Amino acid sequence: MRDTFRLKGASCLLALSLLFVSSSTSSATAQDKLTPDEARAIAKEAYIFTYPLVMMYRTMYRQAIDPQSKSYSGGFGKWLHLGTSSPQDTDIVSPNNDTPYSYAWVDLRAEPWVVTLPKIEKSRFYTSQWDDLWGFVLDNPGSVEDGNGGVSVLLASPRWKGDLPKGVERVVQGDSEFLGSLTRTQLIEDKDLPNVERIQREYKLQPLSAFLGQAAPEAAPVIQWMPWQEGVEKTDEFWAYVNFMLSFTTPNPQDKPVQDRMARIGLAAGKPWSAGSLPPQVEAAIAAGMKDALAELKKASAKISDPSLFFRSRKDLKKDYFNRALGVMVGIFGNVKRVSVYFAVSNDDRGELLDGGKHDYEVTFAADEIPPAKNFWSWTMYKLPQRWLVANPIERYSIGSATPGLKKNADGGITIYFQARSPGQDKESNWLPAPDGPFWPILRTYGPGQPILDGSWKLPPVKRHE
Repeated sequence: MRDTFRLKGASCLLALSLLFVSSSTSSATAQDKLTPDEARAIAKEAYIFTYPLVMMYRTMYRQAIDPQSKSYSGGFGKWLHLGTSSPQDTDIVSPNNDTPYSYAWVDLRAEPWVVTLPKIEKSRFYTSQWDDLWGFVLDNPGSVEDGNGGVSVLLASPRWKGDLPKGVERVVQGDSEFLGSLTRTQLIEDKDLPNVERIQREYKLQPLSAFLGQAAPEAAPVIQWMPWQEGVEKTDEFWAYVNFMLSFTTPNPQDKPVQDRMARIGLAAGKPWSAGSLPPQVEAAIAAGMKDALAELKKASAKISDPSLFFRSRKDLKKDYFNRALGVMVGIFGNVKRVSVYFAVSNDDRGELLDGGKHDYEVTFAADEIPPAKNFWSWTMYKLPQRWLVANPIERYSIGSATPGLKKNADGGITIYFQARSPGQDKESNWLPAPDGPFWPILRTYGPGQPILDGSWKLPPVKRHE
């Protein structure tokens, strides 16, 4: 059966190679007819479309490929279990501080893998989110989808076709040969960390052959990885990473129009990228298109308040490539709304950007406005423009329903203080320290209730003190 699969795979690769030769010839002809204006528009569209692909590679490279990275897990199929996030954690933007992370990446070229979650207590939240290289959320084995009784799920290449093994609940497939996980395990309070670590150690990743107790198939070819260069997403070299990473994806019919247009400026799977081979006017136009895309994304990232930006399944976003890229830029590995809904705040009640160097702020949930979350809710503070956690004297980076000592107001409501300096000893239990400069708080609701899902629950404004 495996030999038959290999023959089919070889035939598929041959067909792709022939298609590539044909498309390369036609794209070369198309490049000759490109006007600078067309090239600029295509580059802008292509950058927005492929930004998640390249930034997912950044994370995968640091966690599963580069042994010199402080975030290296040990390679594909290995877990990297973390404790609570801190300001020193800069691997991803907008990390949370409520659910210690477990990262893992799997290479699905040779065979599928099986992820297994253990049975845990009913009062704790956990979810094993899996994304493909396009940044789409594929599945969330765990509390919301399966309960807390434990589950095994198959992770497979988009090319895989086979029978679901006994003891495996379902198959997870995206549009890439590599999948990554950000698995979250709820920390009830600080002294609960040993319990979280015990659960993390029970998470399993196995090649399908090992899960079935069979001999492993022939290993996939060794890949000569492109070393990641920090900041490359702002340079012309970005396009070389695009062509490299497209080789590990299976084109989705939904994306064919944009990928056809990309081919006109030399963007195609496995194709060498060299801006110098293009006419000077086209080369300059492509560079301008990238700048256009970056400027638009940066402008939009400063005013995010719509939580749907983070609901990144293909079904949710369809062809909304801009918001997919924006979601990756401000919160890579953000989850789908069925599991968690995020509310980001950029402006105060007067419409001005939040800045802890200029003002103090507070947000109050009335007794009937407390976030209706089945599991829990929390605010997390980030400094701008980095979107990293904020160093502070009380070492508090998030605050919410599970925070020990959180006080309610006399009327049953809850007030949270966002400011750089202490609001006073009597209010410190409800203080989330802000930086002495621009900041960006996010409210996360885990297991969001129906009023959040249907939009009837509204986030109260962040009020500025005089």
